[in-house]
Amino acid sequence: MAKQNPYIFLNSFLVKKEFSGQKFNSFIMDTTLVEAHAIDEEHTINGQFYIKKPTTKKPKWAKHAEKLIGRNLDELLNKSSSAVFILKIDDNIFAFTFGYGRFLLNHKYFVSDFGIKTALNTLRHDSLRSVDLYTISDQPLQRKAQAVQESEMNVFGVDVSKDTLRAVTGSAKKDIPFKNITGGDSTYSFGSHELIENLPKTAKKLVKYYNLDDYKKEFEWVDNIKRLKDIEKIKELDNQLIKLIKQKNHQKVIITIPEIVSWDNIFGFSFTRSKHNIQPTLSSEIYLSTVPTKVNIEILKNDRLFVFDVNENESNHSIYKCLYTEVKETDNTYIFFSGEWYSIDNNFMSRIDSILSNIEISSLTFPKVEVWEEIKDKKKKNKIESEDSYNKKASKDHGYFLLDKRLVKSNKTTSPIELCDLLTNDGKFIHVKHRKGGSAGLSHLFAQGSVSAEILLGDRDFRTESRKLLRRFDKDLQKLIPLDGFKSSSIEIVYLILGEGSSTLVKNLPFFSKVNLSKAYESLSQRGFNVSIAGAEKVART
Repeated sequence: MAKQNPYIFLNSFLVKKEFSGQKFNSFIMDTTLVEAHAIDEEHTINGQFYIKKPTTKKPKWAKHAEKLIGRNLDELLNKSSSAVFILKIDDNIFAFTFGYGRFLLNHKYFVSDFGIKTALNTLRHDSLRSVDLYTISDQPLQRKAQAVQESEMNVFGVDVSKDTLRAVTGSAKKDIPFKNITGGDSTYSFGSHELIENLPKTAKKLVKYYNLDDYKKEFEWVDNIKRLKDIEKIKELDNQLIKLIKQKNHQKVIITIPEIVSWDNIFGFSFTRSKHNIQPTLSSEIYLSTVPTKVNIEILKNDRLFVFDVNENESNHSIYKCLYTEVKETDNTYIFFSGEWYSIDNNFMSRIDSILSNIEISSLTFPKVEVWEEIKDKKKKNKIESEDSYNKKASKDHGYFLLDKRLVKSNKTTSPIELCDLLTNDGKFIHVKHRKGGSAGLSHLFAQGSVSAEILLGDRDFRTESRKLLRRFDKDLQKLIPLDGFKSSSIEIVYLILGEGSSTLVKNLPFFSKVNLSKAYESLSQRGFNVSIAGAEKVART
């Protein structure tokens, strides 16, 4: 039996075509940190090997240990090794990294979806062991899920309406000569018994695998939210991003770490132009306060978010890859995160709009929302009626029961919840929220209505406590919630949004609000509840 070659695990990166004519050292972030080594001529490889110059340092906690022991502890000196092998094969340039070598690379030169797409084309769909997901919503969320055994994607609880696949780990298909495949963004990692001098052949295979569309057979949903490739459109959207940054709009421009980290190992964060101002939490406001007046995309790409761990190791990310924002246009919604613009798939949007078209406008009447101007400290401020004030007015003017802030306990939630804000005597549960709160506030509104209704249906103890609450208003009101034999079809969930009329309300909702409303509607209607929506227009206070 022939002796097998040693096993090696490799991290690979593909340079974008427009940069394939550049010198190898241009792909290194800081050439002063590395030593360049030519490839032995016997291998006939067009490439260069870069090794990070060795450095040693003590962890920050060493001084505390030395104080206790009473002597220097030179044995605590840490040393790490990193290297990058860059080679050119045909018209493509690849980088293969070792150790912490990926932090030596300037990632703006590399194909951003090389890792994830190549992984999806080369691993078995039923062999997944872990997935990294980015939930694109009003409150973006990164999460990692691991399975105890090889599984299909549905095991990981993916929400195809919001989740973008960032990384995946699994086993190779039968005809793929790799092991333990992991792909995420620009990084494709794999194990191999191939000799390192044969990497040019491996690189050719990687180009072939990346260009396949095999992933669409099992992972078509990953294209619901697509990376934008139209260069002119990207430039236009970048200009809109710059405008938001110049406005220092930290509510619309969010800074986040572009990868999943172990937060218990994080010591703090800082930014270019304030590197020594290390903060324990990540603040968009701090960075935006330091950007120059003439900020542009290149500045964003060169500016860094510095991340320090408890062992004094420092890593950094381009601010451009750390930004998150949403731009809504007449026909499209674009999302920016991890250094890329994404467009929402038109078919996906059509499905959402089709679901929303089934939601009826409530037959109830509601008062308008008052707006006015106030002058305070010689400054004019626009004001709008608070939800609390509006709910009281609606209750008084139309005879709705005011349940706002009246909480009911449930064993199925972490805290007491509201049945609704307003209630009619014929079983219409009205949930109220301002339009001005944006996508986040509306998401809370739709979740509030769904949670209340579902617990009402499934929790007898909750119904008992709800009946007690309703008896305080009218002894007959408790009949809306029978203790036993409760019928969801007798209840209507009404979502009332303040600040816009009913006729244009759904059309003008932010994208993620549309997604969340469609999910709430489907969930409630499948359980037998009636669902409607209503708006309340603004009116000047007289």
